[in-house]
Parts: sequence; C-alpha cells; structure tokens
Amino acid sequence: MALTKHIYVAPRWGGSPRDDWYPWLKRELEALPEARGFEYQVHLLDMPAWDLPEIDHAIAHLSAILPADRLNADVLLVGHSVSCLAILHYLAKVGAAFPTQPPQVGGVVCVAGWFSVDSPWQEVLNWIHAPIDFEAARRLIPDNKLVVLLSDDDPYTSGYQENKRLWVERLHSQVHILPGRQRQHFSAQLDSDILDAIRDLASEVPQPVAGSQL
Repeated sequence: MALTKHIYVAPRWGGSPRDDWYPWLKRELEALPEARGFEYQVHLLDMPAWDLPEIDHAIAHLSAILPADRLNADVLLVGHSVSCLAILHYLAKVGAAFPTQPPQVGGVVCVAGWFSVDSPWQEVLNWIHAPIDFEAARRLIPDNKLVVLLSDDDPYTSGYQENKRLWVERLHSQVHILPGRQRQHFSAQLDSDILDAIRDLASEVPQPVAGSQL
C-alpha cells in the first residue's frame, strides 16, 4: 500500500478553501499517479474569522487540526500570505513544548510570505509586531525544507528584497523571487510554481522553480 503525503494549505487574508489556486492544487496533486511509493492527500483549511485573522485563534485552530503527535515527515504545510506567519507561530508553540527531540514535518512552503508590507493597517501590524520564537519553529523543519516564494511586483510588498533577507536570516529559508507575476499576490486560479515546490519538498524529482532568482 502506498504511503500518503498530507498537504495542509492555509489561505491568505480573507481567503477560504474555495479561493485562488487552492482547489486547483488539490485536484492536481491528488490526481498524480503514485510517485516513489506515495500519493497525496490535500487538506484545504478553513481558518477561523479569517477576514480579520487573530494570532491566538490561528494557533489554536492549527493545534487542534495538527496536534504534535500527528506531525511527521509525511506532513507538509503550505501557507499563503498571513498564513505563513500563522504556521510559524504554531510551529514555534510546538517547538517550545519540545525543547529536545521535537517532531519534524516534511517541509513548509510559504507563498507570498511577509514580515513587512506596504501601508499596513492595525490588524496587519498586530501580526508584524508579534514576536515569534524562530529558533523553536526551525527545530520542526528539516534543513533546506523551508521554501519561500516571493514576487518582484507584489502589490502589497514592494520591499521583497527585505522580506527575502529576513526569511533567510531568521529561518535559513530557501527563497525564490519570481519575476513578472502581474501584480498579483499569488492569487491566480492555478500556479505551477507552487505545485512544483511542493512536489520537490515531497522528494519527487527536484526541479528548480522556473524563472526564479535566488
């Protein structure tokens, strides 16, 4: 019997499982033939009160869906925009509870992840200024298994180079800057770069993200 790689996708600010590339990603991954002895099951998360996301609610929700004893190498986390921070807060909480020998996930993909944005309003500032124990979060992610996808024309984060620096400095992330995304916040109905990044982390045949600037 094939093993199952479980992909948990948390949406952008105000997003739901029905939005953007999430339904397409689920269909694409789950339709793939077994590769290297495993198949995919994609879980599209409906985050609580996500029109005005709150950190404590996000941590509690992720902790209920994925208690620490369910984390293993066959679990991959995908965050979009603010959900990248939600995932880091959640991982930091788990990491703090396991100062030695914490459970590890198979990898994390952060899409349009930010530590600063242009013209933030108060609810965004709450996320920007909330401290995260990055070292605790990193303990749950294997080396080279945190991939960040940014664009050079995101309408909300013109300082993409600064965001890249912070992702590398704080979490030793593998950051790809994708040019010419037509000023979308990675909100298209399909996105092959995200699909490829997940398949790469799941240990299928690795291929570089097309057009990326490392």
